[in-house]
Amino acid sequence: MASQSVWGTVESQFLMQRFTIVGANLLFLWALSPLGGQASLRLMQRDQEAIYGSSKLRYMTTGPAGAIFSMATSTFQRGKFAEAGALFNAALLAPQAIKTGRQDSWGNVKIPRYEALDLSTMGSDGWLAAPSTVEVPETYAALVGLPVAGLTATADSNFTMEYNYVYVKCGPFQQERYPGTHGTGDRTATNYTKLDLLLPGQVWSNKSQPDLQPFDLLGGRSSFMLDSPRRLAKQTIRSTLPEDDVLLGRLDEFMGHHNQSRINQTEIETPRELIFASVYGISRNGVEQGLNIARCTLYQQHVEALVLCGGTQCAVTHLRKSKTDDRPDTLTAFEAFTVLDSFAREFPTAIKFNEGSSPTELFMANTSTFPFVQRVGNLIPTEAYADLSKVPVDEFSQRLSLVLNTYYQLSTQSSGYFGSLTSNLSAYGPDTLPVTDVNVYLPANLSATEHTFNDWFVKFGQRVDRLESPFMGATTTAKRTIKREIFVCNFAWLALLLSSSTTILVIGTMALVLKRRTLGPEMFGFVSSMTYENPWVKIPQGGTMLDAMERTRLLKDVEVHVGDVRGHEDIGHIAFATGHPVSKLQRGRLYR
Repeated sequence: MASQSVWGTVESQFLMQRFTIVGANLLFLWALSPLGGQASLRLMQRDQEAIYGSSKLRYMTTGPAGAIFSMATSTFQRGKFAEAGALFNAALLAPQAIKTGRQDSWGNVKIPRYEALDLSTMGSDGWLAAPSTVEVPETYAALVGLPVAGLTATADSNFTMEYNYVYVKCGPFQQERYPGTHGTGDRTATNYTKLDLLLPGQVWSNKSQPDLQPFDLLGGRSSFMLDSPRRLAKQTIRSTLPEDDVLLGRLDEFMGHHNQSRINQTEIETPRELIFASVYGISRNGVEQGLNIARCTLYQQHVEALVLCGGTQCAVTHLRKSKTDDRPDTLTAFEAFTVLDSFAREFPTAIKFNEGSSPTELFMANTSTFPFVQRVGNLIPTEAYADLSKVPVDEFSQRLSLVLNTYYQLSTQSSGYFGSLTSNLSAYGPDTLPVTDVNVYLPANLSATEHTFNDWFVKFGQRVDRLESPFMGATTTAKRTIKREIFVCNFAWLALLLSSSTTILVIGTMALVLKRRTLGPEMFGFVSSMTYENPWVKIPQGGTMLDAMERTRLLKDVEVHVGDVRGHEDIGHIAFATGHPVSKLQRGRLYR
């Protein structure tokens, strides 16, 4: 009777000071109810479900087609350098965290330089681990990454990209006096005849001509210049000089076409020489100025990058040399006169400045600081000009490679960096790998890898002149994982819920059966139970077959007491009584 609640069951065991099998079973049965309730609350829980699949992605090609796009569209491409200059400015002035981060300011994934990676991490398949954190920007091939179309914010992806970048290896600086005074705005202040002797080249071939003066450009102030001393290939050339065939052979080799009649192995293995010259201040009054001249060899690296993306946040995790692009690394798009001519004229004036060295040179002097002199007042020449000869040769080569490749990459297809890329992947042109990207824009009977440059270049220009896509796209396939939140059953709690519910249901059913088979009245658990055959309760006789609740309804108006029914005697007797004299209980009185 005392076990009609959880607490009553527990309390009765303590009060009786005896733990019996019946008591243990009662405790177990009463525990089933709260355990079942808790099980129902914990039956379902949140979990992540992964859906695996694959999808096509398009990314900006850095193959031959992207490299010579400016040649094929030279009628309007010159205006694209204004876009490239703005983007280069933004990349150079980005916070240091962006310059050393895995993505650029526009969310494009950046590719590390193969030469900067630890060769000891190379696996059997040639993959090198890319660093998770980068200390200096020159760890990357460029300050900007590759635009990728087709990524979604709700899926994780991993894929590979083919990437080509240019880099230089420079020798020690040669320091010469500047022939005149730089930065005056007066073209006659520089002796360009003497400058021609110091810096012979093909782009600035006659520096005495007004349109070929590298430090007094119409496009703005310049404090450094680029050139190549060797002649360059021209697609319209009709010369009979033997070297012209060799130059076109070098350009063909860059495109992937080996023409043994034009070029030998020694020529293939000979990189192009690039001359870099930078003005620096010698005297505080600016009367004497100098030239830092570096002679560099130009290369191109072909790599494959393994990219891991969480939504649209991507990073290169591994890098290896390309398995599909086996073109010589000694030949680049700068074999073409049009490409180097446009680049060398526009790159020095990509960022406008008032005096001293350009922000590009200030950045090469120290890639960890802001590329402007942060001073309100006038600067003396030794402060305004950066002396790049103080930079170690290897570091200078890395930094020049960084800025060269950044501007080169931006100038080829600048519209790909404006964002808002369409999700219509067919808009980026035919599917292709970068190494053969020219072929997909040619008729079926022409191929850049089987025909000479002059055979197919005009057809290529006609095909790409009216392209409407943001960039010429290469194709890759991504392994995609979409995670969604689902509810799952906890089978341990389910088992507890089913067992508790089943046990309680069985016990309840048994109680109904036993009640049906019990002949005696239900007397327990009610106050009226104390009226059965009680000599101190004066009520009409009979009614012993009535249940306690039925008796309660019949006796609902009877007033009962718990008191002393022998109040006139020395020793009292406590009883449940009605219709009989009852005295109040007293402290200190004896009761039986």
